[in-house]
Amino acid sequence: MPVKIAICDDAAEDIEQLSNALSAYDNSFEITSFTRGERLMDELRDGSFTADLLFLDIYMPGIDGIQTAQEIRGIQKELKIIFLSSSKEHYQQAYEVFAFNYIVKPFDRERLYAVLSRALNELRKESGYKLGIRYKGTVYHRDCRDILYIESRDKLLLFHLADETVLQCYGKLDEILGELPEKFFFRCHQSFLVNLSYVTEVGDAYFRVGQTVISISRKYGKAAKERYYACLFSHMGGGQLQ
Repeated sequence: MPVKIAICDDAAEDIEQLSNALSAYDNSFEITSFTRGERLMDELRDGSFTADLLFLDIYMPGIDGIQTAQEIRGIQKELKIIFLSSSKEHYQQAYEVFAFNYIVKPFDRERLYAVLSRALNELRKESGYKLGIRYKGTVYHRDCRDILYIESRDKLLLFHLADETVLQCYGKLDEILGELPEKFFFRCHQSFLVNLSYVTEVGDAYFRVGQTVISISRKYGKAAKERYYACLFSHMGGGQLQ
């Protein structure tokens, strides 16, 4: 799928310059431009627009780029925001809204392409962790790193997430296991798949994930401990799910 890039800048000349530079880097990019933060926010809120990267000008009429980014973080925490500004004075504010990077205008292509390359590498890495959960005609895209455990109940799969929400879909644990990173997800029971990254305690017949105790079937007992400690050691060695 092509990378979707949004540009939000009140200066038409700057939008054109950046669009041309991005297209020269990769003409498959889907580029959409906005001249006001309010319009961008409206489309993000109602779900009519999504993006992978956002180039966001700081100095704009109405709500400025920093305010726009603060609003975005309330509804889309993962969107990679690259600030554009004629001044360096907003670095601290950019840090506080978890900006991916900060480019000073007028930008040169070498600097732009270096930042863009890093952002695309991050997107490629993260895309391997995306999971689509379909239920009653709606697809919810979630990062599997946010899944604590998956429970099978009455032909439904219940996805228990780190933000305490629960999503559901029809399916089987064996099928969904094939879509998850094998290194970190383990089927420990007929009714449970657990994300070993969130396990805080392992016993002879259970995993503890936060306050939840998840049973380990006898048939999975030995493998469960082996997989848990392998996951634990991989975290120590920098191989954590990140």
